[in-house]
Amino acid sequence: MFFSSDLGLVAPSANQEPKFWNYVGLAQGLNYNDLLLSVDTQIAGGVDEGLPPINNSNTFYTKGLLSTVLFPDNSEINQNLSGPPPTSLNQTSESIVLYSFQKLVSGTWSLNVSRGLVTDFHANFKLLTVNGIDKHFIELLNFQNSNGSYITFNQFSNTPINGFADIKIDDELFQSKFPLTIQIFNINTIVLTIKDETVSNIFYNNNLLGITDSFKNFKGDELLIFEEDEK
Repeated sequence: MFFSSDLGLVAPSANQEPKFWNYVGLAQGLNYNDLLLSVDTQIAGGVDEGLPPINNSNTFYTKGLLSTVLFPDNSEINQNLSGPPPTSLNQTSESIVLYSFQKLVSGTWSLNVSRGLVTDFHANFKLLTVNGIDKHFIELLNFQNSNGSYITFNQFSNTPINGFADIKIDDELFQSKFPLTIQIFNINTIVLTIKDETVSNIFYNNNLLGITDSFKNFKGDELLIFEEDEK
């Protein structure tokens, strides 16, 4: 199964006020730049409901890559190997796969924030052991901010985003509404911290790390600019 999570921002025309369209859905089998995502600035019924006005610190869109090597906890390995003796060679092999080999994470992520609230977050990636035996497709989705939590983005520091998300493994819902913290460091990197024992064990209780390859403010201006060295 192939996952794609990239979503692009719709920029306004020259004579048009910035207007953003709702997330149109996640499609499978598409290339990294095929989908569009943006921030919906319109409130149902035209009522602001106390939400702050849109500005650079509370409305943005960003996306990038996940790439992490997950190292098993040695104490967990020792505990598993010191338990009851295996009843079969298969059980021994499963123990080696689950507790001895590092795991690799490789995939994509995207984050959309409007007026301090996450309107969409997706992470789609492969998870496999370095020996290539155990492979799964993981999807993190349906992120919701913690109650009373509004995001204030700081381009030159750490921006933490606390909330809850669902996780699918091989297209099957594994757990819903588990605690998840998204941290963006200086718009260049992302760290996902899973605060649920059952889900975190899948990743050896490691954080998921990634890089940012695009960061746009509410006007659609690209903030992540790579300047080539002068020749």
